[in-house]
Order: sequence, then structure tokens, then C-alpha cells
Amino acid sequence: MIKASLISIIFVLTVIFIFQNQQVFLSEFNLSLDIFFYSFENEIVSNSILIIISFFIGVIICLISMGITVVQRSMKITELQKKIASIESKSQIEGK
Repeated sequence: MIKASLISIIFVLTVIFIFQNQQVFLSEFNLSLDIFFYSFENEIVSNSILIIISFFIGVIICLISMGITVVQRSMKITELQKKIASIESKSQIEGK
């Protein structure tokens, strides 16, 4: 309930912010980009498009970094479970 309320409040504040600052989001820029595999010059791009693209790039970077962390932890858990099983089997053999 608290999480849903916080998300709703953040959503409402975001909508208010966007409506109060529409001129910032509607302004356009001339961009040029020259990368090894892609280039363009003097393309007119809206500020809102730049913000959306930046957001999705950030999401992708976060997902990749979180995925790497999850895989590392999973490998560590598997390694520790094998050690636990080994120690348990040794203690059962010694106990008999």
C-alpha cells in the first residue's frame, strides 16, 4: 500500500513538472554525431526525445550491471553450496 502510494505521488509530481516546464521539453537542438558505424549532421532533435533516449540507455546500463551482479552471486552461492555439501558428507562419514 505504501509503495503504491509513493509511486502514485511520484507520478503526479512528474506530470505536474512536465506541464509546468513544457517549453523545456518542446525545445529543439541541432545535433551532429560521427561514430565509426553511424553518423549524421545537423539533425533537429527534440529535447524530450533526448531525455527519453537517455532514460532508456540508463535503464539498459542498470539492467546489465544488475545482471552481472546476479550471475556473480549465483556462481558464489553454487560454490558455497558445494562446499557445504562436501563438509556435511565428511562429517557424516566421520560420525559413523
